Amino acid sequence: MSNSDPPPDRAVAQAAGWRTLMIHDLQPAFFDLPLDRYRLTFDDGLYSQYYYFPLLQHHPQPLTFFITTSLIREAPARGRFDGRYLPPQAAADYSQRAFIEGRRDDFMTTAEVLFLAGQPNVRIGAHSHFHDITLTSSHPRNPRPVSAWKLQRFAHVPAALRRGLWIRSRLAFPGHEFRNQRLVERSAGEWEGFIRHDTERCVDWFQRHLGRTPDAYCFPFNEYSAPLLAILRSYGFREFYAGSAPKDPSLIRRTEIESLLRQPTNGPRDVSAGVARRE
Repeated sequence: MSNSDPPPDRAVAQAAGWRTLMIHDLQPAFFDLPLDRYRLTFDDGLYSQYYYFPLLQHHPQPLTFFITTSLIREAPARGRFDGRYLPPQAAADYSQRAFIEGRRDDFMTTAEVLFLAGQPNVRIGAHSHFHDITLTSSHPRNPRPVSAWKLQRFAHVPAALRRGLWIRSRLAFPGHEFRNQRLVERSAGEWEGFIRHDTERCVDWFQRHLGRTPDAYCFPFNEYSAPLLAILRSYGFREFYAGSAPKDPSLIRRTEIESLLRQPTNGPRDVSAGVARRE
């Protein structure tokens, strides 16, 4: 197989016309959707993804869980679905708790990741180690409102210095560092050094806890760049997941699952594939 060939499961899915969904917090409303028509990928390594695994374990395509390794803590496995549904939570809320308050209860424990990794229909992929952000002059194609937790991360930077800058992935863009009361752009060497540091920490976690090196990678915030891709490939990654419209044709595009909730449905769906329907 050449480096440009897709992995076998991806090739089969593409040939069959499978679309790939991007899922963060698993919510009760999602189980009313025809999930068995899609490949499912899960970002961040959230507890809700582990909790609802019994409802998804017979999915016709492999389930791919992308974990942010710095957010996975050593603790016993908690319960899985027992008929009760968890309250939905927004990404901004669990990010606030994790990145500002230092609380990681919303994310899986090592024991929970190990359980999923041992299932026959599961792949565990990388979603970086730190999932960090930076201030950058690189303008996003489709700007979105900035979450409060991101603004809090840079509350120590005077507003006058932040004017005209965007908060984006620290891996995908060089960005700026706040030093001696001024913003200084990171050099190419500093940027690439951070990418390598983050990637090595992530890969080391996989090797220590799972005894394997991951080859599938999902970009934090779905943001990427040529230098980031080149470095990740040098660590053995060969399958990359992005958002709905990546410019690089080698990346796997994904549809946000929330967009399906806004589409009309065609009546009750078949749940014989093992994806339970919420009553």
